[in-house]
Amino acid sequence: MAVAVQRPLRGSRVSSFYPVKTLPSLSSLDSAFQLQEYISLLIRLDVHDVDSIVSLPGKATFKDAEEKSSDLSDQAERKSDDPERKSDIAVDRGCWIYEQLRRLAQDLSHPLITMLQQECTRITCPEMKAGEWLYLCVAHGNDGAMEQCCAIDYILHTLDSATALLNSPRAFPSRLSIPPTSYRHFSSLARRLGRIFAHAYFHHREAFEQAEAESSLYARFLKLTGQFDLVPTEFLVIPPSAILSGKKGRDEDVEPPRLLAAAVNPPREREDQNAPTAEEAQPPHIRGKSPPGLPSDSQIGTDSPRRLGRNRTDTMVFSEAYNVAEELA
Repeated sequence: MAVAVQRPLRGSRVSSFYPVKTLPSLSSLDSAFQLQEYISLLIRLDVHDVDSIVSLPGKATFKDAEEKSSDLSDQAERKSDDPERKSDIAVDRGCWIYEQLRRLAQDLSHPLITMLQQECTRITCPEMKAGEWLYLCVAHGNDGAMEQCCAIDYILHTLDSATALLNSPRAFPSRLSIPPTSYRHFSSLARRLGRIFAHAYFHHREAFEQAEAESSLYARFLKLTGQFDLVPTEFLVIPPSAILSGKKGRDEDVEPPRLLAAAVNPPREREDQNAPTAEEAQPPHIRGKSPPGLPSDSQIGTDSPRRLGRNRTDTMVFSEAYNVAEELA
């Protein structure tokens, strides 16, 4: 029997605006967008519980949580909910990743970007950097041309392009069933959204920590990209201590990110290297499948899907080398 989720009434106080205090089962949500509403309820219940927010709902997740629990009273309450839990519908992996990225792009606006707009301006941050790396914006020019723009413009352009892609009927014809051909967009979306966190952490640490303490958004992003293999670890330039509580991350002397996978001209420099890269040194059966987010039994090749002539790191260059190349050109 479907349980109707009570809606807030006009004139309600903040304390009683959302009357739902317990999380209903996914199958009880009678809506065309069950996953969207379910993720919203998870975030509303506890925004800092990133494990519950990101993990795929289902009997397996509930069983693991039940085994880890040591409180007998909690176990008794959960066992009483077994009929509802068993009636949960199976969640498609692609739809779940899509809804998570969609909500992530939505939650980036506040509080992180709202705080950045107060101190990240065209004067204070004329370039989009994370440490010593410079990010080029693809929102300028024609035919995929890349140009520099200030950090706040880059952030807004990235967020606008991500929102447009997620709502594109060509890239995602339906939110109820994500075709396998659309999985290739997940990695690009997550990687570009992660650059917003990187710039905020290395250049606006106080705003980053304040937003993280309020929303745990980067912790959710890190859990999402790690669980579904959306972004390689070498592109996660923020140290893990950034998501720890307190001021431990601020007190640490963090070295600026040094990504060996990025270069001014990645294809040419890769050919000039005599030693094989870490990925090439691995046996073929150990290399991760691509596009990220697909099950391990996917028949897709190991190369990331991208446009011909476009490397996934060609929008990320070493800032000093880029300036030298501009002067010599």
